[in-house]
Amino acid sequence: MKIKHLFPIVGLAFVLAGAGCNKAGKLSEHSKFKPPTGPVEFKLKWPPGERVVQDMDVKTKTEIAVPGQPAPLQQDMTMGQKYALTVLKETPDGGHEVEMEFLSARMEMAMGGKSMINYDSTKKSPEDGKNPVAGMFGKIIGSKIQFFMDSSNNVERIEGVEEMMNRLSAGGSAAALAPLKSMFSEGYFKQIMSSSRFLPPKAVSPGDSWPVQLEFPMAALGTIVLDYNFTFQGWELHGTRNCARLEFQGSVKTKPDATPNPTGMSMEIQNGTTSGVSWFDPELGITIDTAMNQDMTVNITLPKNPRAAPGAPAQPQKMTSQMNQVIDIKLDSVK
Repeated sequence: MKIKHLFPIVGLAFVLAGAGCNKAGKLSEHSKFKPPTGPVEFKLKWPPGERVVQDMDVKTKTEIAVPGQPAPLQQDMTMGQKYALTVLKETPDGGHEVEMEFLSARMEMAMGGKSMINYDSTKKSPEDGKNPVAGMFGKIIGSKIQFFMDSSNNVERIEGVEEMMNRLSAGGSAAALAPLKSMFSEGYFKQIMSSSRFLPPKAVSPGDSWPVQLEFPMAALGTIVLDYNFTFQGWELHGTRNCARLEFQGSVKTKPDATPNPTGMSMEIQNGTTSGVSWFDPELGITIDTAMNQDMTVNITLPKNPRAAPGAPAQPQKMTSQMNQVIDIKLDSVK
């Protein structure tokens, strides 16, 4: 299987690494596929037993306006994760069972130019025991999520999310775990497996375009609403593979859930724009590489300030952030 995914959320999106055959597997082989002169269908392929490894990298630059602060706060953050997707079996109705395993995680964050966090699960450090990020991400490594897909590549159900959250919760505070629980929601995992919904619904030729509208529930974020326009620009040799170059642009926004968040936190995305390019390999039935850029305004409302004076009105805290994200999803290997 290949990552059946052009993107992650808010993005969440595989560079063809120039690696040897032992590492990259099928990615090292030259394409046998010859681009046709007429229309072609783009279909995902799920060979039972196939295992792919993907690396996702999200670089975020944020300018945060905090009430009472004289100047906006500058934050730079890089988050990355590597995971494997294995096709366990094909079901009698034409669907598939796919297992996802987290292999590694990394995170860097600087505030006002000062390094606050620098963590990489592949580089063990004596300081990891004192690092709350290491404590949380360390529990994610090795976690497994199972997806049950129907014959149209839609996710019918997901198993393992609750178990992963239980691992995270052991010994951690609710406040520290809240961001991870918001990120690793079922909506997040469904996005990872949703790439078939970005592909054209019929055979296309270079120059053809098609719209894509999607909604994903994202816990504290409410519901992410994606509105894209895709264009098949033409055929391109990407590394050793003959690929279709798919360019896209569109908008990203949120709409609140009908049920208020019990934590009292809410988040709204406004003026969200996104653009990027993906290379789809029709022979392997997979997206080889996706790169995208996103800009948005994020309005965050937090519960009452716990340091407020006793008896003071329960005024929520509000912050506005200007955010830019650069997202790269790289396919490391297909075996």
